[in-house]
Amino acid sequence: MKNTIKILSSVFIMAILVIAGFTGKQIFTANPVMANEYNNINTITARGQGTIKVKPDIAYITMGVRTEHEDAETAQSDNAKKMDEVINALKEMGIEERDIQTSNYSIYPQYDYEAKGGERIIGYTVENTVNVTIRDINKVGEVLDTGVEKGANVSRGIQFSVSNTEEYYKKALKQAIENAKGKAEAMGEAINVSIKNPISVTELSSGGNNIIYADQELLQNKVNLETPISIGELDINASVEVVYQY
Repeated sequence: MKNTIKILSSVFIMAILVIAGFTGKQIFTANPVMANEYNNINTITARGQGTIKVKPDIAYITMGVRTEHEDAETAQSDNAKKMDEVINALKEMGIEERDIQTSNYSIYPQYDYEAKGGERIIGYTVENTVNVTIRDINKVGEVLDTGVEKGANVSRGIQFSVSNTEEYYKKALKQAIENAKGKAEAMGEAINVSIKNPISVTELSSGGNNIIYADQELLQNKVNLETPISIGELDINASVEVVYQY
């Protein structure tokens, strides 16, 4: 009897192994199937844009002094003297030292390429520029006037921005959401459905500083800077993508 039971047990185990051989891992494991999260949902996708216009309240100016002389040391000393005068005058106006940062200092030779016997050095050019942050937007013209008066003859132009961009960007994001909702509602009406709450909202823009640029040649042309500088307005933009269920 015991032998019979052993034989039947062996046959049963072999049967399981044979079945497993035909079905592979399916008898022991199940491979999950990933379904699209919106497969069984009717959706409308809309993109929205928002724009907030803001008057700048901060300005950035790059200005400096370029000097030339046949002697390198003289070109350097002349440059240092004039640059010191420019920086000291800016500080006297109330521009803090932390808002005056050197952006470039260079010295390079001038060549006469048509000289007999080949090119030769005939002098040196020294250039020193600083980035100036102006936190009182009404002082832009005065800063430029003072720079020119004290010897500044190099400019990389003026940039206008706002000190708290993030605050206005959040407002633009809210506007973008409303814009997307309006588009989705319009599309829903066109197909005779009503949209429900959004099931997905994606920020497409990234915010960050927004800057507008003024004339790059103000210092070179030495225009009458007592005339008020035209500041204009900044556009703070935001964009989103919203998926609505219907």
